[in-house]
Amino acid sequence: MSGPAAEMHPNQAAFVEGVDHVLSAWTALELAVEHEWGGQDTREKRDTLVDEIVDYFDTLVRKRQVPEPSDLEELLLDILDEDFSIALEDGSEKEVARVLCSMFDECKTGNFATVDKMAEEREKRSRGSAAQQSQTMARQDADESDDGSDSDVSMEE
Repeated sequence: MSGPAAEMHPNQAAFVEGVDHVLSAWTALELAVEHEWGGQDTREKRDTLVDEIVDYFDTLVRKRQVPEPSDLEELLLDILDEDFSIALEDGSEKEVARVLCSMFDECKTGNFATVDKMAEEREKRSRGSAAQQSQTMARQDADESDDGSDSDVSMEE
């Protein structure tokens, strides 16, 4: 394996993965991506957001500064407003920033419990979403079958 990912420390790789999982659980952001509120390149902007968050933490490490959730909240609000046209009013950026800062502290020490938990939750959401899609398709198929059989039924008495 070559490239930057091959050289990434396992703690950093886990943190990057965790950031992606946290963002995938953020309803406001996922709605923005799903409905392309950031334009046609909304999915790419979401991926860039992961990079921007990781860069934010890398910069703090280089400067030997401690991440503050309030600073990260401001960064998140600015990016969501500029890139996704979202003006949050639910305060969710506070929880996202808190989780990211906590997860960063854990990953620094090699503790990946939150990353693992977020990965499991994402997998459950993914399975749930796939099951919902399957049920919806089954209902649509049943509706189409019903429609077809109605045309074969004679209405004569």
